[in-house]
Amino acid sequence: MTKDIKAKINSLRHSINEHNYAYYVLDNPILSDQEYDALFRELEQLEKENPEFIDPLSPTQRVGHPVNSDLESIPHITPMLSLSNAINNEEISDFNKRINKWLNRENISYVAEPKIDGLGVSLVYKNGQLNRALTRGDGYVGEDITHNIKTINAIPLQLRNLKNPPPLLEIRGEIFMSKNEFLSLNASREENEEKVFANARNAAAGSVRQLDPKITSQRNLSIFCYEVGDTAHLKFDNHWDLLKYIQDIGLPVNPLSKKVQGAEEMIEYHSVLEKERESIPYEIDGSVIKVNDSSFRNSLGDRSRSPRWAIAAKFKSKKEETQILDIILQVGRTGVITPVAKVAPVEISGAVITSATLHNQDEIDKKDIRINDFVLIERSGDVIPKVVNVIKEKRSNNTKKFYIYDFQCPSCNSVIEKTDDQVAYRCINVACKAKIKSALEHFCSKNAMNIDGLGPQIVDQLMDEGLIKNIDDLFTISYSDLVSLERFQKKSATNLIESIENSKETSFPRFIFALGILHVGQHVSKILDFYCQSSIENLSKISFEELENIDGIGSVVANSIINFFKEKQNIMIIKNCIDKGVKINKTIFDISSKFSGDIFVITGSFSNYSRVQIKELLEKKGAKVTNSISSKTNFLIVGDNAGSKLEKARKNNIKIINENELEALLNEQES
Repeated sequence: MTKDIKAKINSLRHSINEHNYAYYVLDNPILSDQEYDALFRELEQLEKENPEFIDPLSPTQRVGHPVNSDLESIPHITPMLSLSNAINNEEISDFNKRINKWLNRENISYVAEPKIDGLGVSLVYKNGQLNRALTRGDGYVGEDITHNIKTINAIPLQLRNLKNPPPLLEIRGEIFMSKNEFLSLNASREENEEKVFANARNAAAGSVRQLDPKITSQRNLSIFCYEVGDTAHLKFDNHWDLLKYIQDIGLPVNPLSKKVQGAEEMIEYHSVLEKERESIPYEIDGSVIKVNDSSFRNSLGDRSRSPRWAIAAKFKSKKEETQILDIILQVGRTGVITPVAKVAPVEISGAVITSATLHNQDEIDKKDIRINDFVLIERSGDVIPKVVNVIKEKRSNNTKKFYIYDFQCPSCNSVIEKTDDQVAYRCINVACKAKIKSALEHFCSKNAMNIDGLGPQIVDQLMDEGLIKNIDDLFTISYSDLVSLERFQKKSATNLIESIENSKETSFPRFIFALGILHVGQHVSKILDFYCQSSIENLSKISFEELENIDGIGSVVANSIINFFKEKQNIMIIKNCIDKGVKINKTIFDISSKFSGDIFVITGSFSNYSRVQIKELLEKKGAKVTNSISSKTNFLIVGDNAGSKLEKARKNNIKIINENELEALLNEQES
């Protein structure tokens, strides 16, 4: 019996350690959060019942994950302990009962905060100046990331409002990447055929662990601070006042934090947070509940790996089990072949999922994904669902391996190829209908030529009718062509013709972006606009060496542009567009503008401008326009029905201007 128990404990330790390695080192989890928690709890219980088998190397005796050997390892001033978990309302209530029992009193006050799905860090300030920043690591030793932390504007190098700063102050926080920033980063990496991040947490962790701080600085990371490690020089009666102090000295704390009392209010806070989870602009995976009174905390003390006075209440997982019914191939506008798993319908976060991206053959091979496999899939924010891992215990004999290279292009049956330096397979047929269709949809999109009314179904219809075979054919479609077609009435035909006509007057960045040159997104298009002075001819004649030396371009993008203009068909399409009335307006850059370098965010609706028009006006003045409020934001431009951005700007003391004030400022610049 004893041998069986010991064997079971060793087996659990091995499984948990393997998961930790896959999760933290490989960024490729092999278990769901629920499965991991279940194994961990089972191990804890067995060790509790059989203390003779407790080992210092057991996962239960750790408080984090191993440090990265590429970065210097430094001990924490005080340990960064883990938190015990609660997985349902009953366990939240049990936590409150334990606190009441230990303190021999009721109606205890707590502070409840969102549990950020990010990277825990320790910020060490000496005499008010940032001295060192460490990752949580194993709770006792962390990785030195000071060089990268200094690139995050939300973290002050010098604390504010301190006449006599403490000699030493250690502040704990969670670094994270917003959902929008994560989506934008992955879109950029996909465009450059780089490996995408699995989730926002991995993206944030990967960003602060960079050896080159320039890379970190390019990623808009945020932080919320929640605790002080070393409190030798600070005396606070309660945690709520401590949070106010942290904010007063210049560090962000989560505005969703709240004082609660008793189990009922704790559960209500947690439930409301879970309901609002999708609308919160950053990833959270639960709530953290802490005893507010400092003296009570001292009385309660710590266990070996977690404090008794706090608990992490977990949300239900956004990962669900399903079965892969088939794997199909999709063709993108650059010819990239993407494998997609068709799965048995499963509900995740209120959405019924029937397909999940598999990215590429390397991903399929790495995870050993097969048709008919049972898998765990996740949906994070608005990201397309993806396969997390295969549940190999459920693998049957009827599973089938899948290889992209066994197939031809699903659209045109042409050969697909893979270059040595790329992970993607591509259709090499320049006349592939799926490529042309995707290219047309991209060409018409809002940030490209902005042709309203030309969605995927209409593009399909026009191609099937033989009215368009390429991009330039859009500009020869007539009213009579459309009005005779199914789905079109006189008004809809008129509207589409007007939209096509209006699109002919455009800007250089829009047109270049619309062409769909590989690796050339909106940002690169604007860089090329400035360098080439809004001239297509200048761009077509530019050398590889010139392109490579432009800040923000590099060799990969340069090579892509050169190859694009080598193709006679591409040159002909551009010529045809211009011959058919497309006019590319020259951009006037005002590098002397007082807005040069300022960061703007736009929210709400406006009377005289669209948000896109405001964005373009500001960019011509040298300003940068982003989607979300951060510590770097200088101005928020508000219109009618402004949302949560307005409140956030007020809290962060960001200058707020309306449409009339913006016009006045712009006119000021021109006078």
